[in-house]
This record gives sequence, structure tokens and C-alpha cells, in this order.
Amino acid sequence: MGIFARLREAVRGAWPEASSAPKHLGDGALSAADTPDMHAPDALDPEPVLDGLRLELGYVDAEGRRTNRLVTCKRLVHADDGDRLLAFCHARRTDRTFLLDRIMDAANHSTGARIEDIRAFFAPFREQVGDLDDDHGTTRKVLEELGDELRILAFIATADETLHAAEDNLISVFVRSRSENLGHEVAGNYDHAKVMDWFRHQAPDIEVIERSVLRVAKRSEAQLGHVWELAAKVMEADGTVMPEELDRLHALAHAVDQALTELRADQP
Repeated sequence: MGIFARLREAVRGAWPEASSAPKHLGDGALSAADTPDMHAPDALDPEPVLDGLRLELGYVDAEGRRTNRLVTCKRLVHADDGDRLLAFCHARRTDRTFLLDRIMDAANHSTGARIEDIRAFFAPFREQVGDLDDDHGTTRKVLEELGDELRILAFIATADETLHAAEDNLISVFVRSRSENLGHEVAGNYDHAKVMDWFRHQAPDIEVIERSVLRVAKRSEAQLGHVWELAAKVMEADGTVMPEELDRLHALAHAVDQALTELRADQP
């Protein structure tokens, strides 16, 4: 068994087996075709009230397949396609996010109480990131140019469920350096704090990362190489390399290989 396979087995073995299935919404066993929605450990501390709440979700994926999941909630996160619930999925034994619009049914695992209005239930926990626009539109310009690169870095930085100060500092320096490449007007006027706040709220899954990697590669393979090198530095920034981080870096390497292969195939 390869090193990454062994690490995955070790991580899986760390989670308890008990209470791994819904009891109020039915068994809803996961099939091999039931693909994850996101692999997304959280970037910040979870909400104190939502954190730890066990829910049963009747969830429909992008292919229209429904499964019943037992999850332990963490917090809400913002994604390109809408608000998502970040939670530990007991069936998959890892963190996932679930698009609120695809949660068809929900119940409290402990009490069995049904949640009639999903969005109303989660409304008190919704985070307010704030408006990204500014007087010159430069903050949004920075995010349009760097968004994919920041998602890739967030994928690695939050693998151990914590964004450490050393990792945050590395990425902050990266943002300032990259913004200089966008011209003086952008670098001198964008809101750095808002860009970093946006980054800290990212919780991308591997499917999002694959798309981001491909877009960066299409713009500049050299820049993708720089981001890859920085991702490795971010992984080591806190002085400890966790199995989850190695697993994420392995997944990122696979995404890079896929992107480069696709680009080569498109070339005449």
C-alpha cells in the first residue's frame, strides 16, 4: 500500500464507528456512485451554537441522487454557488459541505424534530463577509485575477481544519506581491483586508480545485508552478506537516497533472 493510501486509512481509523447512520430519515446508505460534494475543512473557528449539532439531512446531489446523511454541523460557508453547510459526514468520515438549496429534509438527530424551513433554520448562523466592491472596483479586480489561486492555497492551508498565523502571513504577502503585477492603480487602491477576509472564508472541494487549477494553467503554466510551490510552503509554514495536508497536496498534484494533460490534448 502506498504512503498516501496508508495515510487515508490512518485518518479513517481515527473516527469512531458509533452513530454513523441516520435514524429519523431512513438508512439512505451511500452507494459507490454517490460522490462527495466537497472536501472542505473549515478555515476559521466554527459558530459556537451551530458547532456540534447533529442533523440528519435528506440531500440531493448535482446528478439528482438523494441520500440521507448523518452530519455533525460546524458552520456555514459562502461558495460560488450559494451558502453551504460545513459538517462532518459520518458516512464518509470526513468534512463535507452541503448546498442549502439541495437539502430537501432535515431533522435533529437527538430529538427527531423535523426542520420545516431549512433556510430559516440556518439564517441565524449565516456569516456576513461584506461587500467586496470599493470606490475603484479594484478589490473585485484582485479577486477576479487571484481568486482561483487563493482557492488552491485555501485547499492546502485549511487541510488540518485550522488556518495558522504563519500560513495566513505567507498568503498575505503573496496577495500583496501579486497585486503589484496588476498595476499601480489596482495595487494602490484595493482593500487588502477584504481580499484576505474572502480568502479565509473559502472552503473549496476537490472539484472546485480541479476547475481552478485548469483555469490558472490556461492563463499561465508558470504561475501555476509558482502557486504549487507556495502551496508546499504553506503546508510546512506552521512547522508540522499533518497527514491531512499531505493528502490534500497529493490531490492537488493529481489536479495539476489532469490540467496539464488536458491542455496538451487541446494543443494542435
